[in-house]
Amino acid sequence: MIYEPDAVDWTRGHLSGQSCGVPRHLTNMRSADPEVRGEAFDAFYREAHDEGAVDPCTAASLPFLFDMADDPATPDRAPVVDLLLSIGRSALERDPEDVYFSAHGVESTAHVDIAARMTVRASAFVRYGTDPDPAVRRPAIEAVGLFLHDDDDDDGARAVRTLADRLTAENGTVERLLVVRTMAALPARMPATRPAVTAWLDALSANATHPPTGVTPSPTDLTHPPTDAPTRLAALVHGIRVAPDRTDTDLVVRATALLREYAGTPAVVEVCDGCRRCRSTSFVQGRPVLYGPRPGHLAATYADPHHPWPAHSPLSAVLRTLHAALGDRTTDRAALLAEQLTSPDAATRYDAIEMARDFPGPLPRDLVLLLLGLLPDPYAASRITAGLSRWLSGDLTVAPEDTSTVRDALSDYTATQRAERGAAVWASADRLIRRAYQEAIMTLADHRDPRALPDMITALETASTTGVSSTASAATRRPPTGSYPSSPTACATSIRTARTRRSPRPSICPAWPS
Repeated sequence: MIYEPDAVDWTRGHLSGQSCGVPRHLTNMRSADPEVRGEAFDAFYREAHDEGAVDPCTAASLPFLFDMADDPATPDRAPVVDLLLSIGRSALERDPEDVYFSAHGVESTAHVDIAARMTVRASAFVRYGTDPDPAVRRPAIEAVGLFLHDDDDDDGARAVRTLADRLTAENGTVERLLVVRTMAALPARMPATRPAVTAWLDALSANATHPPTGVTPSPTDLTHPPTDAPTRLAALVHGIRVAPDRTDTDLVVRATALLREYAGTPAVVEVCDGCRRCRSTSFVQGRPVLYGPRPGHLAATYADPHHPWPAHSPLSAVLRTLHAALGDRTTDRAALLAEQLTSPDAATRYDAIEMARDFPGPLPRDLVLLLLGLLPDPYAASRITAGLSRWLSGDLTVAPEDTSTVRDALSDYTATQRAERGAAVWASADRLIRRAYQEAIMTLADHRDPRALPDMITALETASTTGVSSTASAATRRPPTGSYPSSPTACATSIRTARTRRSPRPSICPAWPS
């Protein structure tokens, strides 16, 4: 099509006198200047897709967005395809019988039109799913599961076969896991696909080359090449979604065996490109905290944008799904967490720390000991101490009889840090070490442990109190001479007051999630 957004009547969906900036944003999305393109995408989201909104302007922009996604010369095709997926998903989530008000105060049924257009253009997502760029393929794979449906395809065979073929062609772990998750979601939209999807997932989890015996052949029966452990684990876990009533007594045993086969998260080190977090005011004793490398376990390539937690490993969402499916089966969940915490893969261990926060009830003693055993790792220590901190509303729940064990471990940890890094470790320039050390001290103070008192007084004397949920932010006031608090609890109150004076905004940076 000819790319002429100015030829469209953009006043639909606006009250009289209101202007629409969408055509300008669409034009700027093709700019050769990356900064202009980034501002255009941000502006489009604010005006035409704020918090998932879909209105007449959003619908009118679809032909131009598809035109950009089809053109290999478009500079940022991946964000365009992701935007199309987001618009289509939002439209499907709305009731087709309801009328909604647009952000401009006009009644709108644009979601119905958008959903219909996405179905008509579903073949475009099939093409995007074969693009050489994995960032283009990822949203396209999910879009195939949402929109690919023909009027004469009542059993959803085309969607099933398209996704199965995509799995065979993919060689990236993230993309293969996304195919499995998308396939498992098909029965919710097309119930007729349930038998075929169930057989497909069972065959994958068993690493079979054909669907299991006893399954009646159908047009959607598929052969499967041998698959890697992450894909088989994903098939095992997502099979619970498709057949929730099926009882698998050996589910955790099979899952942990597959987890042991996982070769580990590939090491990817990227330099932060100046996220909002790193741009925020950040000084430690007058020294600016410079942009640093983005650790491989937090690389954007492994992040799942549809989940609010940090995704350290490609298996993060899969293992969270398994924990949710296990529910109150605390023995099974504890066994799974123990396997994660002892994994040779650092990213898997970091995920386990986050998932331990959702454990139903106090953590068993063996899990508490495994967590405390990870304190020598600076990143693990920063997550564990934050989870134990009452000031940060930490949700790593410890039984009362294990509290003294935690306090002794934290005291040993802080003593080791002082011995290795000196007395100024409280204000260390390394944000991970600083955060972990501060939260360890604050947790001791929360429990009125006198071993926290020297560090807290030192912090007040040097006026080096820092914010723990972001980069360092020095306290602006120093207590007058002779007025130091006389107990750990009083120290904790003073520290908290100082820490809350200057609090940078939370960050969405994939390198340093808040």
